[in-house]
Amino acid sequence: MFVALYWCAGCRMPDQQAKAPANTGASDKTYITFILSDDTAKTKPYTDGLRALVARLDTTPDKSANPWYFYLRGNLYTVERKYDSASLYFRQVSPAPEQTDLQTLKDYATLNRALSGSDIAKADLVTRILEAVKRGEHHQSVFTYRLYDLLAKSYYVNQNVAKAVEYTQLYYNHHPFHSHPAVRQRYFDISFLLAARQLNNVAMENFLDSARQLALQIDDSMALARTYDYEAQLYSSRHEYGKAIASGKRYFNYLQAQQKLHLEAFNNLATTFVRNHQTDSAIRYYKAAILWAAQQPETMNLVSEYQGLHEAYKQKGDYKNALDALHAAFNIYGRNKNAIEASKIEELHTQYQTEKKDQAIATLQMNNELNKKIIAQQRWIFVGVCILLAIIAFYVYNVYRQKLLREKNEKLAIENKRLLLEQKTRQMQLNPHFIYNAIANMQGLISSNKKTEANAYLVSFSKLMRNVLELNRHDLIPLEDEIGSLKNYIELQQMRFEHAFSYSIDTDGTEVDAILIPPMLVQPFVENSIEHGFKSIDYPGMLTISFRQEQQQLVICIDDNGAGAQVKTHGPREKTSLSRIIVQERLDLLFNKTARVAYFEAQPKTQEQGFQATIYLPLLID
Repeated sequence: MFVALYWCAGCRMPDQQAKAPANTGASDKTYITFILSDDTAKTKPYTDGLRALVARLDTTPDKSANPWYFYLRGNLYTVERKYDSASLYFRQVSPAPEQTDLQTLKDYATLNRALSGSDIAKADLVTRILEAVKRGEHHQSVFTYRLYDLLAKSYYVNQNVAKAVEYTQLYYNHHPFHSHPAVRQRYFDISFLLAARQLNNVAMENFLDSARQLALQIDDSMALARTYDYEAQLYSSRHEYGKAIASGKRYFNYLQAQQKLHLEAFNNLATTFVRNHQTDSAIRYYKAAILWAAQQPETMNLVSEYQGLHEAYKQKGDYKNALDALHAAFNIYGRNKNAIEASKIEELHTQYQTEKKDQAIATLQMNNELNKKIIAQQRWIFVGVCILLAIIAFYVYNVYRQKLLREKNEKLAIENKRLLLEQKTRQMQLNPHFIYNAIANMQGLISSNKKTEANAYLVSFSKLMRNVLELNRHDLIPLEDEIGSLKNYIELQQMRFEHAFSYSIDTDGTEVDAILIPPMLVQPFVENSIEHGFKSIDYPGMLTISFRQEQQQLVICIDDNGAGAQVKTHGPREKTSLSRIIVQERLDLLFNKTARVAYFEAQPKTQEQGFQATIYLPLLID
């Protein structure tokens, strides 16, 4: 099985130099700019600049008061692979509340060390990373992209490829230098690993080509060498094991020349030999891996190598050596298990000792508590008397306050009833006005000896009246009901004027079933357009009614192409009518008790013929 090793913390562009701050009293912005250069600068110039900057800060007497010193010192230890020292300095970083970018860098540094020291990302660690991401997003930190990358890495090691893809894309999109070739090259490197986990050969090939082209462009030999390891994985997934071996050897030889070999390189190449049935070569590289691991200062887990050696010997038919390799794997597994058990026993012993100390501390605390209780009992008598007096005083005050509140509520209830009755009175004043005009219309039809039309008009009028009387029982009705009532009224008027005008009602996506409006509010303006605007014209009339939401307002516009400002037989149209006075009084009673939030404007149109009225109401949602 191939082991994917590469998920680097940053990439560097060979032709860009990292410039360290020239003085130790640099601003946060200068430090941030220098740290951002880590993603696009050469390794050696950036490390030299970091080492020089830390050396300058070491000479300042107030370095301990500068949180950037602790972060940069920890960063330098990380580059030097002194991870314990790095963690110690990262923990000492204490950003000020306004240093949100430094806080994000501290979160990333500490969490990255926690993740790098584990084969899987535990739930509590992922939770801490998510919390750090939320903090970075809240403060809009420029380094939030690093936390996205860390979260993608944690999901990757936990085999959650979908989440890893999601946060890798967020990392790339939010990187301040996402168009830089070095950042793009790293993005395609990681995308290849994710595609390999998904067994998507087409995507693997595309990402490999992009990563290789960018590695050549930025002249990064290590990045180019990694593409041959990726190529070996791609060939292996296609079962082209001969080609996979050639690419794997090329990567292995580069690592060997650079003295950067690692256990996974041995294992991947040997695994490819096993798949190509070249068992002797596989055995040679597995043994070389075991020998190489023995020469390293730290102890390594060689279970995978001995298991691979077992498979190679078994494939060759050498069952004795296959059994020996399997025994070695089991012995390593047993030693690991024994070490774990010993660690658990030591942990239990430590826990037992801790519990004994806790019990002793608890006994001392209990004695202290008893002494405190004796002292407290002497105080409680005095405190109890004071509390009793306070309760009596509070009770008297509360009774008096409730009496005042009752009187105030009674006054408010009386005032609300008065306002409600007054609003109902204004609304009822409008009904006779509307009925008077409707009866006049019907009288005109009868006078013109249009009995059939008058009968139809009377039937429609009776339906309208029933609808109006039902709506007028409420202070507020859904906008949908108001529109329905308007349609009935306009169609009634079209019967009277023999369809001399047309109309349209536009709600423009308005939630007509949820918005509330006073009943019969728009009808007087519609009546004005029909009665005064269309009565004396010799061309087709057009009435347009629109409802739209603007922030927290409902805007109603009544527009016509009627006679405009003057009508020869009826005088000026802008003359204030009784219906407008009543409408404004209704708006004042309903909405304008403390501020003028509901009103209307009515005036002739200046650029074209006609009249326009606009009503502004607070947006009320049911």
